[in-house]
Amino acid sequence: DTKTKDAGNLVEDLMSETGVNKEQAMGGAGALFEMAEGKMDAGDYKEVANAVPDMQGYLDAVPSLGGSSMLSSAATSLTGMPKVQAQFDKLGIGADKVALFTPVVVNYVEKKGGKILGGKLLNALK
Repeated sequence: DTKTKDAGNLVEDLMSETGVNKEQAMGGAGALFEMAEGKMDAGDYKEVANAVPDMQGYLDAVPSLGGSSMLSSAATSLTGMPKVQAQFDKLGIGADKVALFTPVVVNYVEKKGGKILGGKLLNALK
């Protein structure tokens, strides 16, 4: 069925484009969505969440940066890209891969929710 193929599967897209495993794909995408949620207008983010099947699954896959060491208390105060990089690191994904994840995630949201929504997400991930 070409329709479902076109819409793609975000996890499969990320695995093939960036060479990560399923858990890393879920957590990495979730980290980006979490960052976007903090930067986007609530209504726009809701549109993104509605465009992505199993958004909660992605968010649930994001590793917690909490803990008791001094480093993790610093990590919990991270926001934006430094936080995403710390989350990628915790997933065992090189921080350099963040740049590979972003266009795949944005492209996926664009296919599901349209170009305008993809653009808003891209702006939130800069």
